Amino acid sequence: MDYISDFFGFMKKATTSVQTVDAIRERLKAAGFMELEMNESWMLNGSEKYYLTPYPSMLVGFTVGSGKFPIRSVKMIAAHTDNPGFRIKPNPEVNSEGMLTLNVERYGGPILNTWFDRPLSIAGRIAVRSDEVLKPRVIHLDFKRPILIIPNLAIHMNREVNKGIEIKVQKEMQPLLTQLIEDEIKDKYLLKLVAKEAGVRCEDILDMDLNVYCYEEGMLVGSNEEFISCPRIDDLSMVYTAMEALVGSKHEHGINMVVFMDNEEIGSMTRQGADSVILSNVLERIRMGTEKTQNTEQISIHQAMNFFVISADCAHGLHPNYSEKSDITNKPVMNKGMAIKISCNRSYASEVDTIAAFQQLCDRAGVKYQKFVNHSDQPGGTTLGPLISKYMPVHVVDVGVPMLAMHSSRELMGKQDFLDSIGIFRTFFQLQE
Repeated sequence: MDYISDFFGFMKKATTSVQTVDAIRERLKAAGFMELEMNESWMLNGSEKYYLTPYPSMLVGFTVGSGKFPIRSVKMIAAHTDNPGFRIKPNPEVNSEGMLTLNVERYGGPILNTWFDRPLSIAGRIAVRSDEVLKPRVIHLDFKRPILIIPNLAIHMNREVNKGIEIKVQKEMQPLLTQLIEDEIKDKYLLKLVAKEAGVRCEDILDMDLNVYCYEEGMLVGSNEEFISCPRIDDLSMVYTAMEALVGSKHEHGINMVVFMDNEEIGSMTRQGADSVILSNVLERIRMGTEKTQNTEQISIHQAMNFFVISADCAHGLHPNYSEKSDITNKPVMNKGMAIKISCNRSYASEVDTIAAFQQLCDRAGVKYQKFVNHSDQPGGTTLGPLISKYMPVHVVDVGVPMLAMHSSRELMGKQDFLDSIGIFRTFFQLQE
């Protein structure tokens, strides 16, 4: 399989967290996974494949082995579906001499100047009037064409721009949508555009949750095409490789799982984020579902004899122009192996035993690995690992492909690291231990 081309195709669909889950659902359905509903009773059979979407931007997929006592062994890969960018505010139209821009708010921590002068589009979901007061109809929407741009100010009017200028989101990051023709009504222009795209009446749209995304496609770069340049590599590269590993793996024992959660970029403190009880609830439902069909003994799934979690989120690679920003002895280089992320302050969940286990896993897969520790004077971010271990006493290791330009509108990773991550994750799911 040409994973590079397939990844680029996946990324054209995975434009926001909601559209990402839709793209994953499409892939799992094609691979024979059966959908589960949270409001139904589950009867889980051995050798079967399942998925569920507790919320529109979160997905859990898993396969059940054919052997007895499946919950005695659980292997999970966790990643997040969101990425930094911009959300369109209500009543967003701003008219300046017929040039119509949109009022947006920042989501997470994007590198602002990378969003200038790029083709942008809009995706997300809208809520439409229905007969049930508490259950409006929700429509997922993606314009799938470049309808926005944030133009830079000419250097002649901003002479100090190359010396570093603070960017004000409220003023300077309003994307240009259109130039109004004479007598064209500017009020609710976006609403009318959305209604036309969704095939509904303007008056039936009650609310909109729409995001701006970089419309550019992924591509290979470098003299030997050794790098992947693409929007949303953090963290959809790990979402894709985990998904492909689950689809392509076979196992006799235990449960293999992928968990894709939302809102990591803003702290995960939402119902669909890792800092919630939803994952623990889903695991308990899986335990109950296997009990009904396999007569397994009554133990908590958290007591599984072998419950191992790989928290997969991209890592900072060595930047050739800023090598001083990396740790002096632990500085992962792109295409030299996946990075194991380590922090004594527990911003990563890796422990000595889980680090060693992942090293052995890489050896089994026949791929290289590296270790990442933040520069002592440069604190880094956090990830899903510590939050998962906060709610579940399980073994967790934090890893990720080394990358550059994290949180840019286009990011960069090594092609070989990307391919190796599929091999590592597939080997993980195929372990019979």
